[in-house]
Amino acid sequence: MGSSLPSYTIRMLVLGLESSCDDCSAAVVEETASGPLLRSLVRESQDAIHGPFGGVVPELAAREHLLQVRAVMGGALAQAGVTPPEIDRIAVTRGPGLVGSLLATFSASKAVAWRHGIPWVGVHHLLGHLNAARFASPDLPFPALVLLVSGGHTHLYLAKDWTSLQLLQKTRDDAAGEAFDKTARMLNLGYPGGPLVDACAQMAPRAADPFTPPKFRDGKASWSFSGLKTGVKLRVERNPRLALAGATDPEVLGLCRSLQEAISAWLLKPIPALAQAHGALSLVISGGVACNSRLRAEATALAAREGLILALPEPRLCTDNGAMIAAAGALLPPDGDPWSQNADADLKLA
Repeated sequence: MGSSLPSYTIRMLVLGLESSCDDCSAAVVEETASGPLLRSLVRESQDAIHGPFGGVVPELAAREHLLQVRAVMGGALAQAGVTPPEIDRIAVTRGPGLVGSLLATFSASKAVAWRHGIPWVGVHHLLGHLNAARFASPDLPFPALVLLVSGGHTHLYLAKDWTSLQLLQKTRDDAAGEAFDKTARMLNLGYPGGPLVDACAQMAPRAADPFTPPKFRDGKASWSFSGLKTGVKLRVERNPRLALAGATDPEVLGLCRSLQEAISAWLLKPIPALAQAHGALSLVISGGVACNSRLRAEATALAAREGLILALPEPRLCTDNGAMIAAAGALLPPDGDPWSQNADADLKLA
């Protein structure tokens, strides 16, 4: 059965704020007895700022968040047609993430909460990604396997409800999203790499030679994507023209397709056995990499084969956003003393 919502959530307006990395986002979500309704969503990207560096520069990200946060918050309230006094709760990402980035919305949210006497709650970033699935599947049956995959995380959890995550396995080194970004950088496709590699892969007439899956001597279930990045690097070194050929070259397209097929297959491989072992009824996939077309298609097919209910947030809710934080914050108890709380770059799940 899906987890029931507390009685006080018949109607509650939640302002959610997220700035754990390089996206500054705010949203107003109306929590109802039937689940969350998205009233507004504003997101300011910093891709143009970090693009020349091929990745996020923490100091630049933090400074930009300070410039963006007021407009982003005001934009979400205006889009929803509400004022701060009409907000019933404020939810904000407490961690994990880049501490300078986190502090921007963390501090702003507490200031607004104090000014208007609004209950406040800090949210773990990964619980936010789980709750992004509530917009599409509010009645999701539990237990559920939860694959959270992005540029910073590649973790598989067991969830017994919308507010709990038990770690089953994770990457031993790099996240899957980093493999996409680094491949795009080596091929000079641009930034951010995930959508660009996906676009190239979809245009490829055929895949390049497949990548070899990693093997672990200890036999423990996990993932590794550092070797995949090395594999791309070696292929580019053997064929230097790939670095300059561009996004229309058949060999570049084939390499992107091969990479995408490998990542999708590796991510989904442990799902059937773990679903059976834990009696999972559902599968949730969220995080930036959940936007990938190949992963979404393969996950849909796997869920159908295994008899799992699949919850895939729409792409704009897979990437970091304020709506997912608001949805999670609606189910968590408000903090009785928010003024003593602080952002935590290494925040652990309770």
